[in-house]
Amino acid sequence: MAKFHHKGQRRAAESPAAEHLLRTLGNFLEGCRAPAVLEYGEDLIPLRTGEYSFEIRAGRLWIQAWHESRSLTRQIVGLEQQRPGIVDCIIQRFGGVTGKLSFLDTERPQTGHRALTGSRQSFAERFRRMLFRQFPGWRIASLSSQMDLQRSFSPVFPRARLVKGDQQIAAMACPQAANEPALLSFALLWFDYLAGSACRNDVNTRLCLFLPEEAGALTAHRLHWLDRSLLRAQLFRFNTHGSAGEVDPRDLGNIDTRVIASGAEEAHKSHWSQADESVLESKVRSRLQVIDASLLASPVLAQVLTFAGGDRDLIDLLAVDVRGRLALIELKVSEDLQLPIQALDYWMRLVWHLERGELDRLFPGIALSRVTPRMLLLAPALCFHPANTTVIRYFSRSIDVERVGINSDWERDLKVMLRLPGAQMPQSHGSLNEHPRFSAHQEGHLEPES
Repeated sequence: MAKFHHKGQRRAAESPAAEHLLRTLGNFLEGCRAPAVLEYGEDLIPLRTGEYSFEIRAGRLWIQAWHESRSLTRQIVGLEQQRPGIVDCIIQRFGGVTGKLSFLDTERPQTGHRALTGSRQSFAERFRRMLFRQFPGWRIASLSSQMDLQRSFSPVFPRARLVKGDQQIAAMACPQAANEPALLSFALLWFDYLAGSACRNDVNTRLCLFLPEEAGALTAHRLHWLDRSLLRAQLFRFNTHGSAGEVDPRDLGNIDTRVIASGAEEAHKSHWSQADESVLESKVRSRLQVIDASLLASPVLAQVLTFAGGDRDLIDLLAVDVRGRLALIELKVSEDLQLPIQALDYWMRLVWHLERGELDRLFPGIALSRVTPRMLLLAPALCFHPANTTVIRYFSRSIDVERVGINSDWERDLKVMLRLPGAQMPQSHGSLNEHPRFSAHQEGHLEPES
C-alpha cells in the first residue's frame, strides 16, 4: 500500500484538484499488481511498499520515489489520460519545465509497449549525454530512437547526427551486448543515409559506434573487413555509469571460432529450425553447378565452423571450385536485412582458418587456394531485402560477393534468375551501377583493404 501524506490539512481542503489527483492515483495503484512510474528519458522505477510516497504541499500534489540507482521528486499538476494499466500525468520539473509522468501496472500486457518505449528513450538520453562528453564543440543536430520503416532504421539502436563545420558524425549506440549482432547493419544504413543526404559535397562523414564494455569484439572483427577509407569508423565502449572511451579494434582479441571435424554436417542438422531452409539446402546441393558451373559437385560441407553467441537461422554451405578456391554459399528462403553481415561473420572465420591451413583436411586430395573465399548470397530473387545492397556497398574490395536470385517455385525446379556482383543493382534501378565503387569485386587476397 502507498502512503499518502498531507502537509497542512487546511491547505489540502482548499485544493480539490490535488485531492482528485491523489484519489485517482491511489485507486489506480491499489489495483496494480506490479506498479511502476516512468518519466521520459529515465529508467522505469518500481513502486514498492516503503519506497514511494505522495504529499500535498501548498495545494500541489508531489510524488517521491526512490530505487537502488536513482530517486525522483516531481510535482504532478494534471491528469492527461487514463487507460487500463496506464495513467499519464502532466508534471512540472524544477525551473517550471513541464513534462510527462506515467504510472504503469507492469504485469498488464497493455503496458509492455509503453515500458519498452520508455526504456529505449531512457537509453537514448544516456547516449545523448555520452555524445556531449565525447565530442565537445560538436552540435547534436538530431538524435532519435524512433522506428523508420521506409529507411529500415531500428528503434533498438538510437542514432545521432553530429555536425561541426564541414564534418559530420553518424553515431549509433547498442543498448545491450545481446543486441550487438544486429548493430552494424543498421549503423551502415544510417551512415549511408547521412552521407548521401549531405547538402554539400565536401561534407566529410565518419561512423562512430558505442557498445557496452562487455561487447565490441564482434563489431571490431567485422569492421576489419569493411571499407575503412569510406567509413573512417571509430569504436567506443561505455560502462554502466554512461562513461565512454574509444578503443582500438585491434585490441579486442582473436575471432572466437573453431573448425568442426568429421560428422559436423549431421550434428548441425538437428539444430535446423525451418524446414524450408533444409529443403533449399538439399536442392542447392543437388543442383550446385546450376548455381555456379565452376563449383565441384563434391565435397560440399554444411556449417563447418562453430561460433560464439549461439545458433543462427542461416544454413551455410562451403564448396570449392575447379581452381581450389573456396566458395561460401549463404541461403535464405525469406527477406532478411542481416543477410550480408551474417555471411560476413562466416566468411571472415573461413579466412582466419584458411590462413592457418586448418581447412585443408576438410577437402582431402584438393589443393586449396589461399585466395580469399567467394561469398554467394542465395535466396529467391524477390526476397533480397532492399537494404542488402547498401550494406554490401561498404564491404572491403577484397571480398568477392555475389547475390544469386533463384525462382520463387524453386522446390519444383531450381533455376537462377539473376546474378548481382558486389553492390550492383538490377538494370531497372538506373545509373547507380555505373559508379565504380559498386562494380564487381575482383579476386582478393588474405589481407583486407588498408
